Amino acid sequence: MLPELGEIKKKRKTMGITQTELSKKTGVSQSLIAKMESNAIVPSYTNAKKIFDFFESVHEKHRAKAEDFMTKKIISVRTDSTIKSAIKIMEKNSVSQLPVINESKNLGTISEKSVLEKINSEESAEKLLEKNVEEIMDDAMPQISYDAPFEVISSILSAFPGVIVTNKGKAVGIITKLDLLKAAISKK
Repeated sequence: MLPELGEIKKKRKTMGITQTELSKKTGVSQSLIAKMESNAIVPSYTNAKKIFDFFESVHEKHRAKAEDFMTKKIISVRTDSTIKSAIKIMEKNSVSQLPVINESKNLGTISEKSVLEKINSEESAEKLLEKNVEEIMDDAMPQISYDAPFEVISSILSAFPGVIVTNKGKAVGIITKLDLLKAAISKK
């Protein structure tokens, strides 16, 4: 089902193109576009579809994908890293959680929260800090493909602090809520 014909002028103006430019891009005559926009004529289905297909193709090309705003440098720890070293990395990089990644595989997450919960349980802090990350790590952050659209990422990040971006099964980036907010601001 095609959108309302009144949308043609709105979409064209939003895109900042003239009737002549739209005509060249779609193969629909400029005079027909002018008549359609002034409601002087009802176009054939084929001509209307050409115009709306063009608008959709432009929208798809400009749609933000994970690779467009992911952070390529993943600050992470390995499963055999000590908890103490993980805390130092979090402190140095001003982050509250780290993905646990071995050989580009997303295996878990360690966070300030998980460390504090263990310290507050029966563990002695000194012994805990010498343990390996794998002993207290939480589940891994969700993984998404590098071409996942902004809307999907936004939905996932409403429930998780971050997502790992993958390409052919390898971790290639990370997106946090802050990255998503920066991307949303830059889209405006």
